[in-house]
Amino acid sequence: MSKYYKDADDLYKIYGYFLDRVLQDEKIGTKMAKSGIIIRFFYTDPDCEITIDLKNPPAKPGYYGTFFLGPCDLQPDVWSKQPADHSHRFWHGLENPIAGVTKGIIKQGGKVTAMLKLLPVIKPAFHMFPIALREMGLENLIVSKKD
Repeated sequence: MSKYYKDADDLYKIYGYFLDRVLQDEKIGTKMAKSGIIIRFFYTDPDCEITIDLKNPPAKPGYYGTFFLGPCDLQPDVWSKQPADHSHRFWHGLENPIAGVTKGIIKQGGKVTAMLKLLPVIKPAFHMFPIALREMGLENLIVSKKD
């Protein structure tokens, strides 16, 4: 049972709000778009998936990429599978993805090096995730190192 998400719709609501902010952020979004890849994230508990398209022109003006909540027809260049709670803590800056892969918590495939190059680019988003939760009235989901 997930500590942070009731179901897939709950995760989609939170990540959709967050990705809206990230992919419109001039500093982060422009650098993400330069990767030119399509990334699919598979989450467990709850089971769901999110695809971020940084290869094709953005679907909305003012965005640097497009995201899809749920299955979509795009073929990913790279994929990652992990527990949703692990991802939640990652977006707080509390989980090291390389350690997660080493420990078997995260499974990855495809152009993994392209995704790893995004790590320094997305680091500024770590402060955005708790802000997004607060804006959504979900302060109870903000995680600290001691949790």
